[in-house]
Parts: sequence; structure tokens; C-alpha cells
Amino acid sequence: MKAKILLFVCLIAGIAILLPGCSEDNSQFPDLNQNNEVSNALKSKKIPTQFSGTCTPRSEDLTIWYDATDDERVTGISRWNTTEVNQIDDINFELAGTAEIFVGANTIEDVNNGEYLGKWDMTWKGSQTLTSPDGSTFRIVGQGVGAGTEGTVFGLTARWKYTMVFDGSPESLMYISKGKITEEL
Repeated sequence: MKAKILLFVCLIAGIAILLPGCSEDNSQFPDLNQNNEVSNALKSKKIPTQFSGTCTPRSEDLTIWYDATDDERVTGISRWNTTEVNQIDDINFELAGTAEIFVGANTIEDVNNGEYLGKWDMTWKGSQTLTSPDGSTFRIVGQGVGAGTEGTVFGLTARWKYTMVFDGSPESLMYISKGKITEEL
């Protein structure tokens, strides 16, 4: 009986020693704001991944492009649709539209045959500024947001920024792209 009482007293004493170290007010690490830093880190549920690349035309009417990036989840054939063109003044235009990126597709035939790994649906807005009086050179900056709607990118979200500085040469008819993919933990 004395052994059980002694064990019970030791157990209570051990709990009494541990509890102050676990309370927020008596932290053993006073420099760490446990309420904010630790709990916010544990609550973080989204992981962003940066990417960059180029987007080059694959059709004469400039509706089919190829996005080549350093992240395979945003690399593939893209199909673009411009839904708004608003002239602001003699040299500036506002643009808007939609796009689809077919991850893993190398040609529009791959897309038509369903030979792709995933699909993004994007909406975008941008601006075009003419840099020559005749409009033969220009700069376009656009930003898009999208959701993965099929395959390997289903459920992911992403943001894109596309920039083109067209100087009249065929090599400059391309966008530089960068952005980030966000995925839930």
C-alpha cells in the first residue's frame, strides 16, 4: 500500500513539474512568441512554388502557343482567347481574356486527341502599349490567375505574369513568363 501511495505522489509531483513548462505564460523559450509564430507555422496550409519560362506562338492566328517553363506542371500547349480590347488613348489598350494550358501536350493534335497530363483554366488581364507610331512595335504585360481542372494539376491554383517586348523581329514575338503555383498541404 505504501508503494502505491509513493507512486501516486511521484506521479502528481511529475505532473506538477511538467505543467508550468507547457503553459504559454511560463514558456521556457521567452524570445519565441508562441501564440503567433508557432501556431501560424502549424496552421500554414499552402505551399507556393515559383516558376519561369517562355511562351512562343504555334499558330499563325496567335491563338495557340507553347508554354515552356522550369516546372512541368505549367508546361504545354496553351490556347488563348481575347474577349476584350479597349483603346484607352492613341497608344494604350486594355486587354482581357481566357486561356487553357494543356500540361504535357506538345502539339494541338495532342490536345485534340486528349494526350495531355492535366489542364489549367485561366482568366487574364493586360495592357498593350505601342512603342512606334505605326504600331509595328509594342509592349504587352498581362497577369493571369488559374485553377487546375484536370489531371495532375487538379485542385492547384496558379498566378502568371507574361511580358512581351516586340521590336519587329520574329525572335521577339514571345512572352517571358513567371509565376507561382500554390498547392494545399
